Amino acid sequence: RDLLSRINARIMGSNGDPFYGAPTVLVVLVDRSVPTHVEDGTLVLGDMLLAASSIGLGSCWIHRAKETFETEEGKELLRKWGLDPEKYRGVGNCILGYPAPGGTKPATPRKADYVVKA
Repeated sequence: RDLLSRINARIMGSNGDPFYGAPTVLVVLVDRSVPTHVEDGTLVLGDMLLAASSIGLGSCWIHRAKETFETEEGKELLRKWGLDPEKYRGVGNCILGYPAPGGTKPATPRKADYVVKA
């Protein structure tokens, strides 16, 4: 988690924690040989965010997974995990944690006439 945070921060030119202190980071990696690999990974991330919310966890999509696993450190992590860096590509990171008290906002009202049915 901390190594991923440092690589991600370096990519964005920051010294801060791009994971906002969340204790858990789930990385979505996809097989480059699948024609719809980016779309599939994107849907996985969306599903993870919805699932987290449904059980009371706070979550956020954090970018730069692609760039993280294009670095030598990122490629070494993939090898350590038994994955071929030439086969897999990062799509995004899903951070998870418990929201701070009062940290969850209620949904905002939808705009009137925003959806038009023809």
